[in-house]
Amino acid sequence: MLSGGIFVINRILYALQQHSLLVETANLAKMENWQGKVQTDNRKIKPGDIFVCIQGANFDGHNFINSALEKGADIIVCREINKRDIPYIKVKDTRKAAAVIARTVMLPQKIPYTLIGITGTNGKTTTSLLLYEALRNLGFRCGWIGTLGYYIEGKAFPSERTTPDIIELNEIFGQMIEAKVDYVVMEVSSHSLSLDRIYGVKFDYCLFSNLGRDHLDFHQTLENYGKAKMSFFEQGAKDGSISVINTADAFGVQIKDMLKEKQAKVYSLGGNDAEFQYSDIKTDINTSSFKLIAENCEIPVTSRLIGSFNIQNLGLTALTLYALGVSPEAIHNSLKDIPPVQGRLERVENNFNIGIFIDYAHTPEAIDNVLKAVEDLPHKRILCLIGAGGDRDKGKRPLMLKSALNHSDVVIISDDNPRSENPERIIKDIVSSSDIFLPWWIIRNRQQAISSIIRLAQEEDIVLICGKGSEDYQEIEGVRHHFNDREEALKALAEKEIKDKADDELILPIDQTLLKLLLLPNWEPEPKGYQETYSYYYLSIDSRSIKPGSVFIAIKGEKYDGHSYLEDVLKIKENCAIGEIPYPLNQFSEENSYYQVENCLETMGLICRKYLQLFPAKRIALTGSTGKTTCKELMAQVLQSSAPVLKTLANENNIIGLCKTIIRIKPEQQYAIFELGTNHFGEIAALADVANPDIGIILNIGPSHLEYFGDEEGVFREKITLFKRPLALRLYPGDDFRFDYLANEGISIGYAENCDYRITRHKCNKDNQSFYLNEDLWFLPYGAPHYAINSAFAIVLGLKLGIDKEKMQTALNKPIQLELRSHVEKRGTGLLILDCYNANPYSMQKALEYWQELNPEQPHYAILGDMLELGESSILYHQMISAMLAEMRYEKLYTVGNYSRIYHPEKESPIFHYNTVEELIADRKLNSLPENAIILVKGSHAIQLERVIPILKGED
Repeated sequence: MLSGGIFVINRILYALQQHSLLVETANLAKMENWQGKVQTDNRKIKPGDIFVCIQGANFDGHNFINSALEKGADIIVCREINKRDIPYIKVKDTRKAAAVIARTVMLPQKIPYTLIGITGTNGKTTTSLLLYEALRNLGFRCGWIGTLGYYIEGKAFPSERTTPDIIELNEIFGQMIEAKVDYVVMEVSSHSLSLDRIYGVKFDYCLFSNLGRDHLDFHQTLENYGKAKMSFFEQGAKDGSISVINTADAFGVQIKDMLKEKQAKVYSLGGNDAEFQYSDIKTDINTSSFKLIAENCEIPVTSRLIGSFNIQNLGLTALTLYALGVSPEAIHNSLKDIPPVQGRLERVENNFNIGIFIDYAHTPEAIDNVLKAVEDLPHKRILCLIGAGGDRDKGKRPLMLKSALNHSDVVIISDDNPRSENPERIIKDIVSSSDIFLPWWIIRNRQQAISSIIRLAQEEDIVLICGKGSEDYQEIEGVRHHFNDREEALKALAEKEIKDKADDELILPIDQTLLKLLLLPNWEPEPKGYQETYSYYYLSIDSRSIKPGSVFIAIKGEKYDGHSYLEDVLKIKENCAIGEIPYPLNQFSEENSYYQVENCLETMGLICRKYLQLFPAKRIALTGSTGKTTCKELMAQVLQSSAPVLKTLANENNIIGLCKTIIRIKPEQQYAIFELGTNHFGEIAALADVANPDIGIILNIGPSHLEYFGDEEGVFREKITLFKRPLALRLYPGDDFRFDYLANEGISIGYAENCDYRITRHKCNKDNQSFYLNEDLWFLPYGAPHYAINSAFAIVLGLKLGIDKEKMQTALNKPIQLELRSHVEKRGTGLLILDCYNANPYSMQKALEYWQELNPEQPHYAILGDMLELGESSILYHQMISAMLAEMRYEKLYTVGNYSRIYHPEKESPIFHYNTVEELIADRKLNSLPENAIILVKGSHAIQLERVIPILKGED
């Protein structure tokens, strides 16, 4: 700080004249003993200070002149003044005047250090800190000013702005001089350029990184933003600065052209006409290396910083060091051991082999760049967390999500400094132009979001947490609450170690904001005011077992109506419910706790479809008229030999069962097998929309559910809708001519000569079988012949997914256990064939053929029920089975139901037919069947033939 009264005042006036700012002065003669400071904040005024009246976005210093005088200000610097009897200096521009006066008062005329400034949208902090550390490694005393505050020779000091205000900046420069630094490296923001915070500061070197979309809340247009950046170099050209420009950026080319036109000294790198070019670029998860090549120069660079965007930061740093006169060898040595910058692709170490990185990226371009960088690293999936700050450029919000989706497999959207805005408004802006079924998910609570994305990540995945970088706060309505992304990531990793989550707990919680977006099409959040959020970790349709923190969906069933239990559910305040009826808020429910929709089943499907998109499992949809569950189990057995599998439980193949399966999915599961059933037109299409399969499989077409489909052609039309969607792979029955048109669109499997995968040399024994599938021999531990075609589908699926044949055979050697489905067990010296879970003409035919082939020398008995849901063809199909039975050899036939009487040949007497299974049991004829009998139990599940099994086993 200069002293000397009127001498200093005269220097101030001279400096203002040099900058063409001075208009008039008055009453300064009294200031011959002036010893004060320069202030732009009237609250900091002390007796003797100069008060400069700056007009800001929210205040005008001219309104505080009286306050400043009352606090003892000696001189007022202003554009206009009414008090003519006080010492004042009238100027054209008080911002610029403040910069000139502060510099004149606080710093010597000759600055003893070299000042390096860097501007650009992204990379300022990393590049400037690299320069700072490299120069220190070279033995120079250094200072740094930027986003993280300022450093003087390794000691850190806080600051609230990327570029400090006029007064603070000159105070920092003063400290740098006192510390006798050789170099000061400084980030220069567009705000500081537009607000004249660096007016009058002469930079020895001016660096440019890139130009992208940012701060348009302040600059309004990208053109204005660019003009602010350009002004830095225009002033540099006037001051004789040396510039180092990244001309791989289009705006960098404009800067270079302007500087060349002004005959300024400029170094350029990247781009077609640059002086220096990149060569031999290599990057992995630990290091990066490359060379900067010019006509007579080669600069090798090796660094612990990774990613393609850091190549540009390192290149700009290396070229600046070269411009400063540092040798290529010294440049290499100065950079090779510098650690990554805090919050700039900062790695979070862990024991899960997951690449977890924290990065400050909060613009579309920055997100694009950092994701491109991690794309170059070895990885399986990329999971990205983003958010957008409140009270900032709204136009960039949807572009941020677009950038993230372009380079990520999963995007989680979270709160990030909402400031005075409603976070729900911010998030709706982010997703406003995105398809609802793209792989993004909302978890507003940032702590939960970080925990969830790390739960979702698996070995060799990359998790990128964007937005905060090194910030350690969440700003809400003017209050900064402590929050640090790195700390939260470490907590989440500790939780992942424990693995104590409930089996039915969702990996990704369902956020209230997401529910509003999905379920309320006309929802418009308020623009201002913080809205709390809540996340739900369970999805339930059963009020009896509901847990706190659940989304309850009120399903109407045949025997119950979930709407009857809404009050019970909502008594738990942590729950919300979805229903089809109006439900008034009462003492048990609050706003956001109930959502009315048109169709609860469709809504459940919508939520589950959205949820499923976030998981890595390859999705496989399987349908057919018979054998679906058996084939599904065989497929699961084959795929499980390679990786964890999710599969439909039992035969839960309707929309409720599909959704129950989806919410059980875990991130480690690499395959998901969904069994799709139907008894009405349109159901397969609806189920496939929810499952959104990568692979579609139709096992067969047969006469089932004909009361709705009419005939087999109707069944075919319904099943084939699975293939009328984009699929990576289609598997179909090659023995069915109706599929012939798919010869170039899928893979056929069967016994026919034209099948892509043909079963031949099929041999069956009582307990096992073998067959060739093309050239490969396969063995199965089942006697029932139909296992061959089901297994063939499973094998072909495994082959197409790259699973080892030996692993598949080992898996298939273990018999699957399917209750009441072709299950064979010993009974005395005979056999019991239990196949009464379902029945249609095809499965009945195959069961009867298998029954006949088993131990033909022993007595055969059959207990057969109706084949239901065959519509107008019911009598015809039962007559077909009767014709088969007429050609078969057996001791006795027992039938149950309405149509199964038809099974008995006309000549058979007596006819053992019963209207109900109760009548059959009461007749007690089953109690005395011989112990060496081969007994088949087959019929539709509704006939309840399983009730006779204990009798046949001698248990009743």
